[in-house]
Formats: sequence, structure tokens, C-alpha cells
Amino acid sequence: MMLFLLLVALTSAAADDLPPTCSRPVYCNSTLLHHIQMARLYPDSKTFVDLQMRNDENTTLAAFEELFDRTNGSPSKEELRKFVADYFDETSELEEWTPNDYKENPPFLNNIRDERFREFAKGLNDIWPTIARRVKPSVLEKPDQFSLVPLTHGFIVPGGRFKEIYYWDAYWIIEGLLITDMHETAKGMIENLIELLHKFGHIPNGSRWYYQERSQPPLLAAMMERYYEKTKDIKFIKKYISSLEKEINYWLDTQLIAFNKDDRVFTLLRYYTPSAGPRPESYYEDYDLAQKLPNKDPNDVYTELKSAAESGWDFSSRWFISENGDNSGNLTNLNTTNVIPVDLNAIFAGALQTTANFHAILNNPRKAAHWGYMAEQWRSSIEHALWDEEDGIWHDYDIVNNKPRRYFYTSNLAPLWMNAVDQRFLAKHGARVLEYLHKSEGIEFPGGVPVSLANTGEQWDFPNAWPPEVSIFINGIQNIGSEESSALATKLAQVWVRACYKGFSETKQMFEKYDALNPGKFGGGGEYTVQAGFGWSNGVILEFLDMYGDKLTSEDTSEVTE
Repeated sequence: MMLFLLLVALTSAAADDLPPTCSRPVYCNSTLLHHIQMARLYPDSKTFVDLQMRNDENTTLAAFEELFDRTNGSPSKEELRKFVADYFDETSELEEWTPNDYKENPPFLNNIRDERFREFAKGLNDIWPTIARRVKPSVLEKPDQFSLVPLTHGFIVPGGRFKEIYYWDAYWIIEGLLITDMHETAKGMIENLIELLHKFGHIPNGSRWYYQERSQPPLLAAMMERYYEKTKDIKFIKKYISSLEKEINYWLDTQLIAFNKDDRVFTLLRYYTPSAGPRPESYYEDYDLAQKLPNKDPNDVYTELKSAAESGWDFSSRWFISENGDNSGNLTNLNTTNVIPVDLNAIFAGALQTTANFHAILNNPRKAAHWGYMAEQWRSSIEHALWDEEDGIWHDYDIVNNKPRRYFYTSNLAPLWMNAVDQRFLAKHGARVLEYLHKSEGIEFPGGVPVSLANTGEQWDFPNAWPPEVSIFINGIQNIGSEESSALATKLAQVWVRACYKGFSETKQMFEKYDALNPGKFGGGGEYTVQAGFGWSNGVILEFLDMYGDKLTSEDTSEVTE
């Protein structure tokens, strides 16, 4: 009966071969969603899909069908506004929550040499309760009326418009929580992600139904490793080791691709999220872009957009492949699915090795050997397919033009960050990596290391410096293991902490991203305004103050006030 259970007639017949964005048509693929989002009732497309229904889904769809028929398929903006007011509720699905393990003065503060930085760290620790949330009982009672996926444990939200748990954000939030001795909160966040894994078969981008068909960088193993390092909770590892294997198998089953390089065939991972229709939380923007590309199947456009969103780098020149084969252009040049990403494969190699290590701890030698062998093979493929001998660094690989993408991106150092590099190879080439970095011009900015040197206006490009990428970059340099690399990592950490301290001192806020040209100022570009909060930004500063707190100073003085 319901027109609304069909995919909106905005895609080609190829849509029949693709799954819907999610199994909740009100929030994903329906005429209701199409008309409301295209009417631009809200400046941010995410606002509507975060509303809860006042009634069940069938009642809501039937009411819209009646409106649609009554208006001959052309409801006015005011009629749509009234419909939303009648059938949706803006009340938050979350309630404030103070974690039981929150401490006002966690012990690690005593290890920070600089008094100002010590106060900075305390200020960041004080933010945790302000962005701690748990799901209201009403969501658990009537889960079908929400786009939010209910979760058992309380969690830390990123901040701003991001009012749910996000997959890769959680890694740096958990790092910060562990540093501030909030072990139970960190454990609960990991268990929430594992709940999502078992509900969907993979961990989605975030805990909303409209993220159902896409994941994010597979950092579950790394989170569990950090938790185990802090707590030695072997029961936790034993309970969830099979969940790690489940996630690994998801990526192997869905994202593998074979490609040729130098007369050899390699099999590695890419980001690939084929599903029908625009991203619900960016519906208007995606639909509008597809209309500007009449010679392309709209679902091909949407797949590229969703695949970039799966990477966490939405959007960046990193995913542009122009007609000339370079990284110039704009969103019309998105070709995410034909780029073999360094960071994804490094993270996956790390997950394989961590799973092997956990099995060894659990005295499962056969499984430890199995996953260890796979990790070794993955590291070998990264070395031979993604290491660029000419530049002395790892690069993403373009499988359309069969060539490395020789551009500065912070993700180039991900193999070092994830220890996905053979030690003999590292001993031979570590100095070359440092040489590349000094020649790159990417490490001399006063506000931190930018994610790229391409100024495209996209938010994952110059001059934006993103906390998780700064963490990947600096930890990668540190893991080279030489005196020179350690000195450079410390220097870059100092630049970053000082920049964020400056911004925090002026605004009493941490931001989602920063401007590498202007220390402490927030970044720009993208589909939405900069968000304050901010979970991963707090986590990265706490990480650096934990690692380098005995060395970093807030000013260039020979002595620091104690």
C-alpha cells in the first residue's frame, strides 16, 4: 500500500540492486523523508532525522500518505512544517549522567610539569560530566519511534550536533577516560560498540539507524588493547575476543578488493558503502550534488559520499580523482571507492595483531598463530603496495590510474602509529620518513599539523588540523624510535597543546577542529558549523599531557613555575 515504503523516485533502476540506507523508512528512504528534507525546514539536515516520532512508524507514514494525496503530491513548506510539529517531537532521547568513576583530581595531573597545563588538563577533565549521557527509559520502551539506537551503558558524546556515540571518535575519548582513571566508563563505551556490532553485524558510523549501512575505521581492537593495558582485565578480553573476530570478518567479507601494482596482485581494504539514496543526515546536500551530475547514476554519487563518510574524512581532496588523475577538484570528483587507504589498512593490520596477541594471552596458540600470520601478511602488503620508495613514505593508492597518490596527508603515517611496520624495514627507512616530513612543509604551522596541504574548502583539508589526525601523526613519529623522531614528536605535541590551550583560555571551549594557521582558532569548511565540546579534542590533549607532561611548557622559558 504505502508509497513511502518504496525508495524515493530519485534514483535509477540500479537502486533495486542496493539495500536501503537503513530499515527505518521514516529516517532513511521514503517520500516523507525526501519532501521534508528538500523543503529545508532546518538549516542542518541532521536535525529532522534526530527527531522522535510521537506515534508508531505505520501511523506516521499513513498520515503523510494522506497529506501527500490531499496535496496532489506537492505539500507546501508550511504544510510540511505543521506535519512535523504534529507527528515529531524535539525532546532529547538522552539524559544527563554523571559517571560513578569520575574524579575531580585524577592522579595523572601530578605528572604535568607546567602549572598552566596542569590547570588546562583539570579543565578538560571537568568537561567529562558535561558531555556524559545515557539513553532515556522512553527509548528502551518504544525503540521503534526513534532514530537513536538504545544502548545499555552511559557514554561520552562528542559534543555539539553529535548527540550519539560515534565509532572512531570513541577511540580518543576512551584514551582520555583511561588517562583520567575512568575505567568503568571506558569499558561501558566499548561494550556499547560491541552491542552495536552484534545488532548490525558491524559497528555503524554512529548509534543512529540512519548510519546502519556504513561503519568507520575499525578501531575496536585498539580500544580493547588500550583498556587491557590499563586494567589487565583478562575476563573482559575472554568475553569479547569473539567480537573482535566478528568485526574482522565483516571487513574481510565486504571491503576487500584486489588490484595490480608492478605486475603483482594485492588484496587490501577500501571504504565501500553501497546503499540507495542520499545520506539521511545530509539528504539535501547529497541530493543537490547528484542533480549536478546528470551523466552519473545518483546512487553511484551517494555511494562515493557514504564511503567517504565511512572513512571519517568527509570530505577531502584525499578522495578526489580528477580527469588528470590528481587530487584537484571538488565533490563532483569524489572517487573514494577507488582509493586504497593507508590508514584503514594499517588499522586493520593492528586489529589482526591485537587479536593474535589476545589469543596468546588466553592461551589459544592455534588461533594466535592464525591471526598473527594474517597480520604479518597484511603488513607485508602495506609495505609492498603502499610504501613509496621515491618519496620515502606510505601513500594511498589510486586503482583507477594505477599509481600512488603522492600528497601530504597525516594518514600517511598511520602504519607507524599502528606498529604495522616490520622492525627491520623501520630501521632502514625511519630516517627517510623524517626527511620526507621536513621536506613536506606540513610540520611548520603555528596552530598544529594540517590534515593536508590542499586548500579545497572541504573540512578535511588545509588549513584544518583535526585532533585525531594530529594524534596519529605525532604518535607515528614517536614510534620511529630514534632520538630525532622523539624530539620532533615532542616539539609538535608542544605546538598542539599550546595552540589548544590558547583557544581554551580565550573561549573556555574545545573545538572539533582547529586552524593550523591561527593557533587556538577553530577550523572551517564542510557541511555544518564548527562544533564545541569536544570529546576527541579533550582526549588528544590528555594523551599528549600524559605522554609528554614532564617536558611540555606553556611558554618558551628555561624554568616553569611549579
